[in-house]
Amino acid sequence: MIKCVIIDDEINCREDLASLIAYKFKDRIEVSGMADSVKAGVVMINAILPDVVFLDIRMPEENGFQLFKRFDPVHFEVVFTTSYEEYALQAIKHAAFDFLLKPVDPGELEAFLDRYDQHKKQLSVANKIKLLLAHLESGDEPNILVSLPVGKEFKVINARDILYCKAAISYTEIHLSGGAKVVVTKNLGKVIEILNYPFFYHCHKSYYVNLNHIDSYNKTDGYIRMKNREEIYLATRRIEKFINLFGKE
Repeated sequence: MIKCVIIDDEINCREDLASLIAYKFKDRIEVSGMADSVKAGVVMINAILPDVVFLDIRMPEENGFQLFKRFDPVHFEVVFTTSYEEYALQAIKHAAFDFLLKPVDPGELEAFLDRYDQHKKQLSVANKIKLLLAHLESGDEPNILVSLPVGKEFKVINARDILYCKAAISYTEIHLSGGAKVVVTKNLGKVIEILNYPFFYHCHKSYYVNLNHIDSYNKTDGYIRMKNREEIYLATRRIEKFINLFGKE
């Protein structure tokens, strides 16, 4: 019997997958635990030692890829649960990871279980992780087009071109590469929900920065310098987590 853990911040997604497994595949796989975050998932994985982890990508606080930083080596198979618009889908395929599109189709889940049971020769999990992370960092991903309200219209923007977002009371300034600025008629919290991608970081209550456009940072004085030489505030309580994104010093 395969033991699995489901990690997804959306309770409906966790319960739907668990119900599908219990209803159709209870003789092949059992849900040994569910978690709503990477942090909770790490605790559960260490306690249960599952064979398989069904892992969502876009979650608050930490995205699913951060799970790999908590285990060395990774001793379980990873199946990403994602959606068609998920920006990392191409990278996941490239690295030969299994993935299930939400809502999970019973036939697709059965196909994964068949592959798992047959012990089909695959890349080791460690090698797949290396391929995945390398592909994510290579810049080969497709554009991520998002629509943001600007007055009575919606502006279509490539999220990768955003340098940073700045709160402006009930509005948000979107600063783009090339120097352009767009004022969005949503507050920063709503914009963060739309731009919930792992290459952004909420470094200060008023700022949300694109990590790919950072040139340097000063943890003593608490600021980030972007590649366009602008300086962004870095909140004291968020400095340690920010530094950890780039590895321990």
